[in-house]
Amino acid sequence: MKFANLHDDIGNDIYAFRNIYPNRLDDFHYPRFHKGNMKFSAIVCCFEGNESWNTMMETILYTEQKINNSKYYSFQNDKEIQVFIAVEGMCGIKDDPEEKIQWMYEHHVRMGSLCWNDENLLAIGAKKGNKPLTNLGKRVIHKMNELHMVIDTSHCCEWNFYDIAKESNEPIIASHSNVKGLYNHYRNLTDAQLQVIANKKGLIGGIPIRWFVKNKNENASLEDFVQVIIYLKEKVGISHIALGFDFMDYIDGMEDSNVIGMKDITEIKNIAKQLELHHFTEDEIHKICYQNAYDFMKPFL
Repeated sequence: MKFANLHDDIGNDIYAFRNIYPNRLDDFHYPRFHKGNMKFSAIVCCFEGNESWNTMMETILYTEQKINNSKYYSFQNDKEIQVFIAVEGMCGIKDDPEEKIQWMYEHHVRMGSLCWNDENLLAIGAKKGNKPLTNLGKRVIHKMNELHMVIDTSHCCEWNFYDIAKESNEPIIASHSNVKGLYNHYRNLTDAQLQVIANKKGLIGGIPIRWFVKNKNENASLEDFVQVIIYLKEKVGISHIALGFDFMDYIDGMEDSNVIGMKDITEIKNIAKQLELHHFTEDEIHKICYQNAYDFMKPFL
């Protein structure tokens, strides 16, 4: 079974190590990808809310360079692992949004969220509050639609979510979110939001990080996460389900972030095994683990 991942902050990781571990993408991340049979992935550059446009550009350019120089990763389907750059948070965009979105597109950014957990001049994260999308944010949405860049709603507040759904003529995605129907985390989605994404022919990327599945102190298991997938199947159907792993185990202090039963990318095959135990068909498992994400993203690449 091969896998696709709609969210992983590897761009930040390799940029942070640029001076002391310049080959980290190939020497550290690749063996993990290879062992887990991860064949398609977002390489995310996350900006928390204080970064400037220059910092955003530097991070994206470095990430693009490392992918272009990689032995194993490629923006095309000509090496072992096909990837695209995603941006999480656009706090550096304070003016000229059309020009800046165009620049990102020209440097292989194919998915973007307007905010992280912060509030910026475009949007506001669900952790920060609940306000409408700004006019500047709407301009970003329109430019992303023009260029066919995927709009990711995973971190935005509910008000922003519905504004984005209204403004966007393209499908929208929640690259790494679970469901409020099972656990009322501020980042999880209501049934109504799930239906909006499905109606717009989008995807929900289930996230197997413990504290999006259950209360952090309850040590959620892989079985608990599979219940999220089952819930999504019942509410929106197999065709709208994917995976957004958001691995953090390689970050100091976050080694136990994943659900028990799947410690890191090397054990992602356990998801397929657990789904099989719940009588998901081979075709359904393949779609959830790989094909839905790949098919959705392919026209945007």
